[in-house]
Amino acid sequence: MILTVTMNPSIDTAYQLDHLVIDDVNRVTPIKTAGGKGLNVSRVLVQLGDDVLATGLLGGHMGEFLADRMDDDGIPHDFTPIAGESRICIAVLHDGNQTEFLESGPTVAPEELAAFSAHFAELAAKADCITISGSLPKGIDAGYYAEMVKVAAEAGKPVLLDTSGAALDAALAADVKPTLIKPNLTEINGLLGTSFTPDDLPALQQALAEDARFAGIPWVVVTMGGAGAVAFHEGTGYRVIMPNIPAVNATGSGDSTIAGFAHAIAAGADDDTVLRCGNTCGKLNAMDPQTGHLVIDRWDEVYNAVEVTEL
Repeated sequence: MILTVTMNPSIDTAYQLDHLVIDDVNRVTPIKTAGGKGLNVSRVLVQLGDDVLATGLLGGHMGEFLADRMDDDGIPHDFTPIAGESRICIAVLHDGNQTEFLESGPTVAPEELAAFSAHFAELAAKADCITISGSLPKGIDAGYYAEMVKVAAEAGKPVLLDTSGAALDAALAADVKPTLIKPNLTEINGLLGTSFTPDDLPALQQALAEDARFAGIPWVVVTMGGAGAVAFHEGTGYRVIMPNIPAVNATGSGDSTIAGFAHAIAAGADDDTVLRCGNTCGKLNAMDPQTGHLVIDRWDEVYNAVEVTEL
């Protein structure tokens, strides 16, 4: 079973408009989905046929609505209830642009977090692989993901951590490290204080090897947008080049990539398969207008076209 964690889920609401009229009425037909990075991961894992369980925090009437949408998507779930209302995030697609309004979400009380921590430890003991994705809600310290990684490690379970900012900093500074992280090139440059480009991969590999924060992380995958990705596993570097297939909607592609990595790692796959599977999922999501969904009938075409070479 693959356990996915979403601590700050949202009702993702999309409004499609030809033109946004400011200071006037804009009538829309909303599309509402169970959102949050971990739930995008969950949807893809369901599509891949994995045994998956989604967990995290759900609050109030909005939380009940989210649970209903997970049921609609066929996502098994076991969330911890909290008093505050789960958030709503709105994306207005207009005039070729996407304008977003993102609520910060509820504030989590200490006793609510303690209840989730106990619940997570129970679920982690039953999982084969764990993904932790996205932001932390208010009331939770930035070091909490590092604590979760330690709990999972003590249970002997691999953890794929997809976050940024202070939460990622804390995880990198912790003694117990996740199995995989997936920052993009901009985030890695920010962490290293560098300005590497896709042409500087040997220098990037050396910089990561010399930085103690990355020691003990088996997989460091750096995504580079249209330039593909570079990955480092136990001292070996890999260059990943993607097929040139036009994207329809890249939103959720990073989450889909994490799902593909988890799918392969949980199955004990080799490096080449892990990288092909993760990057294929990311590409197939970008080819689909639905977020966190793969154009699955083109799997073989894309999977076989992904190029993985050793640095």
